[in-house]
Amino acid sequence: MPPPIVAPVDTCVRCGADLGVGRFCLNCGHPIGEPAPVAAPQVALAPGPPPVAPAAATEPTAFPVQAADPTPVAPVADPVAAGPPAPAPPRQPVAPGPTPVRSTWDPDQDLLPYEEVDELDTDDPVPGRAWIFWVLGAVLLVGLVLVLLEAFATDEDDGTASEPTTSASPAPDDSGEGASTEPDDEAEETPKGVGKLVNLATQASFEVPGTAPPTTDFDGNLVAYEATQMHDGNPSTTWRTAGDVSGQAVTITLPEPGVVYRVGLVNGYSKQVAGVDWYPNNRRILSVTWGFDDGTTVEQTFSENPVMQRLKVPPVQTSTVSITITAVTPPGTGNLGRDYTAISEVAVIGRRAG
Repeated sequence: MPPPIVAPVDTCVRCGADLGVGRFCLNCGHPIGEPAPVAAPQVALAPGPPPVAPAAATEPTAFPVQAADPTPVAPVADPVAAGPPAPAPPRQPVAPGPTPVRSTWDPDQDLLPYEEVDELDTDDPVPGRAWIFWVLGAVLLVGLVLVLLEAFATDEDDGTASEPTTSASPAPDDSGEGASTEPDDEAEETPKGVGKLVNLATQASFEVPGTAPPTTDFDGNLVAYEATQMHDGNPSTTWRTAGDVSGQAVTITLPEPGVVYRVGLVNGYSKQVAGVDWYPNNRRILSVTWGFDDGTTVEQTFSENPVMQRLKVPPVQTSTVSITITAVTPPGTGNLGRDYTAISEVAVIGRRAG
C-alpha cells in the first residue's frame, strides 16, 4: 500500500498536470488528494499493431488544453519461473477534463431594468414683445410717484397733531341774518392764490389784548413775552398775558392779501429748561375761533400737547386773521404754577392773493 500524501500538491499525481480550482484534475479527471493508481506488472507481449491515437475533437475548445504527460510505468519484474505472468490490462485513454465555457454577455439579461423618462418640457420662450408691458408698467409707476409728490408738495401739514372737527359759518347779510342759500351766478370761484405755500404770519403784525411783564429765569436772564414771539419760529419763546383771556382776540395783519389754506398754533408755553417744563405750569388754550375778512369763521380745538396743531380751512382770501380765544385751562399748580395764558407760535399757511 503506497504511503499517504502528507503535504499539499500543485500537480496531479496521476498525469503531472498543474492543478487548478476544483476537486478533480482538469487534465485527467483524477480526484485531487487521492493517491496515484498503481500500474499492474507488464509482461512481454507479442508485437502487434501500434496503438491507435484517439480521434481529435471535432469541436474546438474555448481554451487550449495542455497535452498530458505519459504516466510513468514502474519497471517490470522478471517473469517468475513458476508460471507465465498474467496479461496486463490494456491501457485506457485518459478522458480530457471539462472544458471551461466562456460566458456570453447578454445586455437584455445583464443590464438592470430602467424606465423611460419623458423629455423635460423646455421653457416657453418669452414673447418678443413682452418687454413692452414692463416698460408700460414702469412708466405708470413713475407717473404715480410724480402725482403723489405733487400732492404732498401742496399739502405742507407736518402731521404733528390731529386736526379737530371744524365748522365754518358764512358772513351775515345786511339784514343781520345768515347768508342766502340762493345760488349766486356772480359768485366768484374758489380762490387759489399764486406762488408756493408759505407761513404768511412770519411777516405779519400782531395786535394782542395785553402782555405780561418780563421775568428773570433761573440763570438771571431777562425773559420777555412780546407778541412778536408768536411768529419768530422759536417755540421756546412765547407771548403770554395774565389770567384767563377767554373771549378776547389776537388780530393778525398780513403784509399783503393772501389765500389761506391752513391755520394753527402752539397752545401754551412750550419752553423746557433746567429740568422744568413750563407748558403745564401756565394756562393752555383749549379752543379758538379763526375769523377772516369775508366773515368766514372756523373753530378749532386743541389737545394738551406742546406742538404745532394745524387745521385745514376752505381756501379764503383775506388780509387779516383773528384768533378769538374761547376756552383755556386753569392756571398751573405747585411752586412753579403761573396764572398766564400763552401762545408760543402761530401759523397761517397760504399763498399770495396775486
